[in-house]
Amino acid sequence: MRRFRSALTAVAALAAFAGVGVAAAPAQAATICKDKGINYLCQYGITTTKLDNGTTQEFVVGTDHAVWTNWSYSDGNWNGWVSMAGWAQSRVSIGRSSSGTLNYFTINAIGSDGNYWFRQRFTNGQWSPWQVSCNVSDTGSLCP
Repeated sequence: MRRFRSALTAVAALAAFAGVGVAAAPAQAATICKDKGINYLCQYGITTTKLDNGTTQEFVVGTDHAVWTNWSYSDGNWNGWVSMAGWAQSRVSIGRSSSGTLNYFTINAIGSDGNYWFRQRFTNGQWSPWQVSCNVSDTGSLCP
């Protein structure tokens, strides 16, 4: 029974961040900005980081409230915006580890349920799924 309850909590957590269900924030008129072909919510801005090879990577919260990313190439061109899914109601922030590499970091944002959510970028460029972070706010509704 405990395992089932844990699994059910995990599914509910992912659904809450993915925007399935009712959003916690009331509808408001948002100011829309544009950068390299994407419309994003101005109040959350653009979060930028550098990787070990000099690549610049940017993150925004799109008008769909999903987190979007774009990165530069060595020739100065940009990849193009890619959705990282989720549903954010805050600026995307970067968390660094003490590993010494700029290629390993986390992105963090507040989801529709009011909890802090994060994804990890591994040194090989792969990303973890969105996960709720009870280390930031252990009073969140999905934290034990």
